[in-house]
Amino acid sequence: MSDSLRIGTVLLRTGACVPKSVWIEKKTYSPRWEEIINLNGDDLDRQIRREHWNFFFLGGAIQGLSLGWGSAISVRRAVIRALGKSERTNCNGFEITDIHTRRFLGIRYVTIIGHSRHLQQGAVLQNIAGRTRQLRQSPAISATTTPLPEPALAR
Repeated sequence: MSDSLRIGTVLLRTGACVPKSVWIEKKTYSPRWEEIINLNGDDLDRQIRREHWNFFFLGGAIQGLSLGWGSAISVRRAVIRALGKSERTNCNGFEITDIHTRRFLGIRYVTIIGHSRHLQQGAVLQNIAGRTRQLRQSPAISATTTPLPEPALAR
């Protein structure tokens, strides 16, 4: 299995706005997605709600499948397939909710199951047109959000 991806891992679209006080460590996962490595979905949701933002969880599982036996490459391919399906919802997040490695007729495969998530300031989920507009505009830094510097190490 992949070292960093596990159940609860959240991926955010590159450039998604995050509240100032929510400190997240990200690493690029694919050209349009970044993996959050210091928080899982529940912890991120708690921190975002504390700032009066919302991290919506959309019902309807999204599945990605890839041939292979749980190697990092096959898991990555399955996640990228799931992310491709997730992009149709125009949401700026994706949370992995299940990872399966199975065998059918001697052929090994990996299945990634996840759900679309959407991070926004309002309490009502935007319609698809609003989410599309937000994704097109999505500045890396907006008036209400700025990236936080990394915490200083004790000397």
